[in-house]
Amino acid sequence: MKKTILYIIDSLERGGAEVMLVASLKEVHYHYNIIIVTLKPGNAFTENELSHDKIYCLNMQGKKNILQSVRKLKRIIKENKVHIVHATLYWSVIISRLACSKKIRQVFSLATIMTAGIYRHKWYSVYTRLLDMLTYKKEQAIVSPSQEALDDFDNSIGIKGRKKVLYNFVNDDFFKNEINYEMLPGELKLVAVGNLKDVKNYQLMINAFKLLQNKNVSLHIYGEGPYRDSLQKQIDEFQLPIQLMGVHEKIFEILPRYDVFVMCSLLEGFGISAAEAMTIGLPLLLSDIKTLHEVSQGNALFFDPRNAQSFADIVTNILNNKIDLKKFSDKGKLIAKENYTKEKYINGLLNFYNELEGQPSNS
Repeated sequence: MKKTILYIIDSLERGGAEVMLVASLKEVHYHYNIIIVTLKPGNAFTENELSHDKIYCLNMQGKKNILQSVRKLKRIIKENKVHIVHATLYWSVIISRLACSKKIRQVFSLATIMTAGIYRHKWYSVYTRLLDMLTYKKEQAIVSPSQEALDDFDNSIGIKGRKKVLYNFVNDDFFKNEINYEMLPGELKLVAVGNLKDVKNYQLMINAFKLLQNKNVSLHIYGEGPYRDSLQKQIDEFQLPIQLMGVHEKIFEILPRYDVFVMCSLLEGFGISAAEAMTIGLPLLLSDIKTLHEVSQGNALFFDPRNAQSFADIVTNILNNKIDLKKFSDKGKLIAKENYTKEKYINGLLNFYNELEGQPSNS
């Protein structure tokens, strides 16, 4: 008889954490009954994508409803005889910790570099870190998308229990669309994928392309966000060869049209779009941050994300044929096949659940 696992996440709007969770449900469902709980309403996924037995919404209106949400979750856990609770995103993690007894196997996923995200840039950052410290117990296991995210949590909070680095997986469609890389003479076509927000650091691209005027290079950015108007205004003002392309649902069909993938983020918990581009076979031009070194295994061209000239110099070297991009393409495809398949992720996740079940329960 299958045991029951409960996944709790803030909502089912389509984002990186949500896509990763939903994409793994079908395979996990072969082994467990699945309960999905969201803090807030909203669902961008189809019934076919959401492989589950039951789904609940706590209708949490804000932090004032924390205790009410905890009580609701406790009832759901009890009524469904839940064996494992796996939480993703900060407030879902906090609610699940407060709702679970020590008899429940508890898992939480890190989704970002906590000190640079959740514990920073907000007036209540001290409060969120303290709440994390007070509710985190040794019985709770951690799944992290990168060693860098795990080390950051350890340095800030301190790891008390089981832990596992489990790299996010790349959708099979990217593997099916891999290319035999060849950069044609003429325009260097760069592509970036990510939301138009401050942490993605697209202002660096604006500054760099001012330095690359009269060079035969262009950039297409796929994504949406609050910085669109600001970026577009500068693109128009300086007549830069940058286009904001909006959201594309099948980015795996678009990437093969380009020569180099760019990611200029100031921080990343993993950097799934870089892994996707590497899977396709695009050479990577990345911010010189630890996470992206880890994800690419050093198989990339790195620039200072706070120095536009650093980026412009690499692009100039590419245009002057001083860099062999094909070797980056070939090695990148091998790295992706070894590390970022769905099969490897699911096997790692299920093995981790099995390890937790082997632990004696805490009465």
